[in-house]
Amino acid sequence: MTKLMRYVLILTTGIVIGISLSVASYSPQNPRRTAAAGDLILLHEVIETIETYYVDQLSHEQLVNAAIDGIFKSLDSHSTFLNVEQANDMKDSNRGEYYGFGFEVTPDKQQLTIQTAFPDSPAATAGIQKGDRVLTCNNQMINEHNQQQVLEQIKQASQQKQAIALQLERGHTKFNVVIKPASIRLHSVQAKRLADNIGYLRISHFQQDTAQDVQHWLNLWQNQIGGLVVDLRDNPGGLLEQAVAIADMFLDQGVIVATKGRYINANEVFYASTGTLISNVPIVIIINKGSASAAEILTAALRDHQRATIIGETSFGKGTVQSLIPNLYDRGSMIKLTTARYTTPLGKMLDTQGIEPDIKVTQENGDGSLTMAADIAKTGYQITQDYQFNAAISWIETHNQ
Repeated sequence: MTKLMRYVLILTTGIVIGISLSVASYSPQNPRRTAAAGDLILLHEVIETIETYYVDQLSHEQLVNAAIDGIFKSLDSHSTFLNVEQANDMKDSNRGEYYGFGFEVTPDKQQLTIQTAFPDSPAATAGIQKGDRVLTCNNQMINEHNQQQVLEQIKQASQQKQAIALQLERGHTKFNVVIKPASIRLHSVQAKRLADNIGYLRISHFQQDTAQDVQHWLNLWQNQIGGLVVDLRDNPGGLLEQAVAIADMFLDQGVIVATKGRYINANEVFYASTGTLISNVPIVIIINKGSASAAEILTAALRDHQRATIIGETSFGKGTVQSLIPNLYDRGSMIKLTTARYTTPLGKMLDTQGIEPDIKVTQENGDGSLTMAADIAKTGYQITQDYQFNAAISWIETHNQ
């Protein structure tokens, strides 16, 4: 994801698939295998020649990794090779577990900007907040030329269980923190029942237990809430099946999402099953430009079936599905590969386009077309200048009059 770099938590909309490979000797009767074998011989010869004659010494591993990187550079930005360590990190993140500092960043020209500081993480404990700008890391000034290098240093510090010193800026105030990495358990769902019997679900990403958590709250709130706000702002996505399962809780028929790819198992249509957990109450979904992938699948499913009103800003626009394919030779490593594109229930592709909200409300200037409820503060979840949240509450209260 080039527009939004996820440092600590990298979630993939997709499913883990296994591929069985058979090894067969080539013969003149099979031109395709003959050509493939010749290509491998050519690649081996190039690597061996560079190893032997290049002016600087490069290891065989370096050259093989460079060859692999070259292949993935010709694909989309969501496809990559994951070594054993990276593959394990991916599995942990899908379980909502990882070892690290607990923050995510977005590259922003001269510095890195904090996108998220996870609750109860070392970053949150140190007082780091969303929007803080990271100016230095271990006394090294951050600029547009060394951002990737700094991110790699932070990652290495996490792996080696070493503390990092950061200088950050919030508004016009600069401050310093030293944080140590730790084991972090991420809870993807935060829930609150507001004073006006409005349920509020904040889903930060889609991991293995997200649908289970959402189901728990919906069961608890049955016949007790008169409206529901689902907050998907800055949700980068996650596991496809979790988004489908949550959409199914609100729909009792029709298509949730369809995927289409070149290999047969990448082509699938997901349908809603009979029955819903929440019915006959207005639902508002809040999105912004950081809402992507699985978050867009859930949003589009409820919007296309006219089950929810969408408030906020145009979403990110990631309309592809990635699969995690284990490697048989280098056991433990994986290939994260884009294997399909998805379409909404109405057949629309969202890649690079995103979802346009029904009611556009920005955090910068609010929305003048809506009359905010006069008693909105009594909901008990008023957030200073959160225009999008206020608009969602106002919309539900208006429709319950």
